[in-house]
Amino acid sequence: MTKQAKIKLYAKALAEIAIKGTADENKVAKNLVKVLVSAGLEEKFKNILSVAEDFILASQGKRKIIFETAREVTPSQRKLMDSIVKKGDKIKEKINPDLIAGIKIIINGSKQLDASMQHKLRNINI
Repeated sequence: MTKQAKIKLYAKALAEIAIKGTADENKVAKNLVKVLVSAGLEEKFKNILSVAEDFILASQGKRKIIFETAREVTPSQRKLMDSIVKKGDKIKEKINPDLIAGIKIIINGSKQLDASMQHKLRNINI
């Protein structure tokens, strides 16, 4: 089994425990750390938590949305963002100067819209 498959497996198990809400959180956390250390995956703990969060949000019909902009959000970008977000979605706004201008929207870890100047320049066919 690949590392990525193991990460997904551990994340799914963690999410299922969290969704049921019947386990002792401290005991689960300690046991997860022990398992990850024995599997050589302790450096992937944050990634596992992030994937588990994705599973939990999906089970609730919610999404994780990242809005990346080159600078502070403009009123027109805010309007676009507001039209996409649903109640209960987890939102993160990130300033990424490498975009030059525009916006990049990532929903549940996969790119949905890249309207950045960086993307446009990269795709110019001369």
